[in-house]
Amino acid sequence: MLKVEGQLAFLEQRQTIQAALISGFMCEHSTFPIASTSTGEATPTEQELMKKLVQKQKHERPPEDYQATNQYAEKVIDFEWRKVTGLEKLFSTGPLLQDRNHDFLPDKLAVKMIVPEKCSASMMAAASNIAFRFGMETTAITDWLLSQSYESGPAILFREAEECQIFKQGEQIIIEGTGTELEEFSAILCEQFPKLSAFESWSSYLQKLVDSFSMKNLDGQLAYAASLPAEEKLVYASPEIMQRQEEIEQAFPDLTFVNHRSMIEAYEKTFDLTWEVDEFLEKLASVYLKIQSGDRVEITGVLSEDRQVRETLQQRIHKELTARQADGKIELVCAHKQGYSWINDIIIPKLKSQKIENVTIAFKPFLPEGVTEWTEESGATPTYNNVDGRDPEKWNDLPIRYLQELYPIQDNLMKAFNLSADQIAFVTYSGSEELTYELIVKTETEEKRWTYQASYSERPYLTAYPGMGKVHPPTGRLRVKINDTTVLEEHVETDVEKIWTLYQEEVLPSCRSWIEERTNGKPTKAQQPFFAQLQLEITASEPDERLASRNDLLSSLDALHEDLYFAGADYFKNYGLDVHGEMFEEPGLILPIVQKKAGKPQFKVTLLEQVKKEPQIVVKGKQVVYPPERRKINCYLQSIHYGSQRLAATIQIEGVQAEVVEAYASLFGKGLVGQDYDFHLYKQLIFQAEGQRFMVDVPQKVPEAVQDLTIDQIDLYPEQVIGYEEYLSIIQQLKRVPQISVYKIATSYLGREIYAIELLPKAADSGYLSRTKRLTNYPSEIINARHHANEVSGTNGAFLLLKELLTDPKYQDVAEHLNLVIVPLENVDGAAIHYELQKKTPEWKLHVARFNGVGKEFYYEYFNLETQHTEALGMTRLYERFVPDVMVDNHGVPTHEWEQPFSGYTSPSYKGFWLPRSLLYGYFWVPTNEEYRSNIVLNKKIEDVIAEAIGSVPEMKKWNEEWAQQFETYAHKWLPKLFPAEYYKEMINYWIGFAADTTHRYPSIRFPWLTSVAYTSEVADETAQGEYLRLCAQAHVVHDLATIDLLLESTSLYQTSAVFTSEEINISYTRLRPIIASS
Repeated sequence: MLKVEGQLAFLEQRQTIQAALISGFMCEHSTFPIASTSTGEATPTEQELMKKLVQKQKHERPPEDYQATNQYAEKVIDFEWRKVTGLEKLFSTGPLLQDRNHDFLPDKLAVKMIVPEKCSASMMAAASNIAFRFGMETTAITDWLLSQSYESGPAILFREAEECQIFKQGEQIIIEGTGTELEEFSAILCEQFPKLSAFESWSSYLQKLVDSFSMKNLDGQLAYAASLPAEEKLVYASPEIMQRQEEIEQAFPDLTFVNHRSMIEAYEKTFDLTWEVDEFLEKLASVYLKIQSGDRVEITGVLSEDRQVRETLQQRIHKELTARQADGKIELVCAHKQGYSWINDIIIPKLKSQKIENVTIAFKPFLPEGVTEWTEESGATPTYNNVDGRDPEKWNDLPIRYLQELYPIQDNLMKAFNLSADQIAFVTYSGSEELTYELIVKTETEEKRWTYQASYSERPYLTAYPGMGKVHPPTGRLRVKINDTTVLEEHVETDVEKIWTLYQEEVLPSCRSWIEERTNGKPTKAQQPFFAQLQLEITASEPDERLASRNDLLSSLDALHEDLYFAGADYFKNYGLDVHGEMFEEPGLILPIVQKKAGKPQFKVTLLEQVKKEPQIVVKGKQVVYPPERRKINCYLQSIHYGSQRLAATIQIEGVQAEVVEAYASLFGKGLVGQDYDFHLYKQLIFQAEGQRFMVDVPQKVPEAVQDLTIDQIDLYPEQVIGYEEYLSIIQQLKRVPQISVYKIATSYLGREIYAIELLPKAADSGYLSRTKRLTNYPSEIINARHHANEVSGTNGAFLLLKELLTDPKYQDVAEHLNLVIVPLENVDGAAIHYELQKKTPEWKLHVARFNGVGKEFYYEYFNLETQHTEALGMTRLYERFVPDVMVDNHGVPTHEWEQPFSGYTSPSYKGFWLPRSLLYGYFWVPTNEEYRSNIVLNKKIEDVIAEAIGSVPEMKKWNEEWAQQFETYAHKWLPKLFPAEYYKEMINYWIGFAADTTHRYPSIRFPWLTSVAYTSEVADETAQGEYLRLCAQAHVVHDLATIDLLLESTSLYQTSAVFTSEEINISYTRLRPIIASS
């Protein structure tokens, strides 16, 4: 506490105010008031302040070749998009506190303070409080704060007055009052302002208010509806209405509310398809008449059916042959993964009783005629966009296509004959026979040889865009020999081929025609999404079974689901380039709903559109509200009054009709708008518009959750996929757990809530905790999970990590030394889609849920403050708040093979991801510029601690080794660039470099002087269930804890100065980046 006096001369006043400013500069946490007229320490001298400043200095020696990145900073995004601001910027970056070194923290006090000469001690106490708080908000002081008189520019002027208030007048901020009331007022401002909740502030509220009056959110839509005359109205509201439907309808009984993004049917079409088994039998029927008693009949067939259907069919054929007294040999192979089916279903049973010494499987490289060179393309990262093809003759299939179709036959052979992996060899076939596979089995007594020719068809990848090249999906066939003479050899179109042909030739073109009709033949990128969902409901009799090895599946339906989604996405991207010159990346959600069912396949297509593209209010069939654009509206905090220990705030609103503001104010008083903000310190809010004032009492807020739980008491569903509802349940319970703050950071495109969990230092329980000082004193980390919602274990892992941090004594002080925030589930819309699909197909990859509710990869929308994909704003806002040194993004890859037979067998944009390579691997996104070389050092340290941590867990090490062996056998060995495997301590990591770029999607490339590490983990979890899901989640926990441990043990370097004399002031304390990891 600083004891201050009144009636001081200017130089004494200046020294007192500067002492408060510098004291605040050295302080991370404080309760206010810090100044008193009756008790406390005397104003320290310049020498005493200098001594304290010098004591605070840290002088760590940097490692050899350390290169601080701060000096290479470039201009950063301004998160404040409003043109006119007010008091809300008093203590944050803006006109008074400027960020000149581009680290999102103020480093220049661009304001002067003026107090009346020989003013009262109370006014000096109030001014000292304000000065102290300014000191807490800057990383540098280069001048005296107090000025003798106002000249120009931003200034804070204290004036004696009967009423306490603060208000903005041009560039000046006036603080008026007297006595203890003024002291109290300044203390409340300094301890509480501009905070309106754990995450929200006056600035964020006023930004939302602007959006309300441009009718972009539910608050605004309610205000506009309430401002209209009393008559029947139909309100097409934002999706948030779904969370509050009952409450809103009770408050507005005469209005009808509809989520404007709810779906209505545009059209529906059902296709009548025949079953390939019936066609197969029909073709066979023509042969039966030719069979005589005693004939030797050999029937071989390829059908896209599971083993049970094929066995039933085989029995039926055998019955026909027996009835004709013919000697029959029948072999039916599954069209999907024919090589695997041929060896597993036909060859292995023939060898069951024999002692096998070794097996050699030769496959013929799959290449166009005359081509011998194998692809050299890189597959470490996805290409994302498969567009603008110019080569109709290009084969999208890989040369190892038919090796891929064998996976995981090595496991089957090892189990069936008790072989080791070394006893099974895969080689390329270089002979001249027309075959796909040559199988040589060496027994104790002989060597046996079999061959197999796979059947496939050829078609364009995209019928509408033949330049995208050709693909060769499997097809069916029937061959009948009677007495060694071929009497029938015919192609049999599989059910999935029929479905695919309809999809390419009817479904997608019909959708395109509908889009063009709706857009008058001129679709543009800005009009997206064109539709809400293109639902593809399919049932088919197809193989869909879990195999004995790892989490492997044999499922043509899982593969079809992937083909439908990704090829559809590629179709619309190419369509956009074709007609508009830009890809259509968010046309709407392509939603395959595929299930297994015996008998005839069924295919129903339903196109759903949004009820309205934008929120609207309709009366008698006509739209009646046309709100102003965001850029034409100003909302800012004009003044705050203080009396009877309560505040009253006045908000100035420009560009909005007074009756709309009046309606908003009325709704605010009823607690129907502004619900995300805590105004408990305020007795009243006054909304000013068009010369009118609308005063409203602040309603009582529902009390915050009592912190009466421990995390041990919460079911975190460690072995269950967490859907949106389960997630919300956990979040609501976590609000009752001490040591953490749980807050909403965004609302998704479809109206769902996204939360962050921040670990709190003990000081957060009371007083004011400076974000500027926290970010200066300690490193920061953001851990994000489930950006891609089908990568399920990230959410489980985030909650398990939180449990570990809150229960392990080792981490009881983690928040005292690290700024840490966790986002357990970022893609909430995708999670809701995935959760429903996985109920029926629990182990499929389900990449349709990878992106958001309309199929948009919203990672590209980070830092776009006007995006319609509002889920992206959560991470954008967290970045501003935490300015992370390290960002960890916990992702996943399939638990099993990712095959797409109609796309070239591998997914065109994700070829390198065909097969899992380990339980956990990672990506380091690093700048290639020489000046950021020390960032690489830190990344390498994190790579090391993660590898050590994972390697110390036997089960994880075992899974990593097993997957690495599979990846080597079937992928990396043959195409090392497409399937790279860069090992470090038995872990695979990929180092992806880019030149620093302030528009880049990865923060470590966009802001490399701030974010030193962006690490993406990949766990094989699409879709993990049960105990294996827990293992995947635990893998995330292990690498997250390894990174946290490194940050806790790290050293920070500082650029400092401590000069304070009457002639010179140069005080600064800036943390250098990157941090130094301990050796």
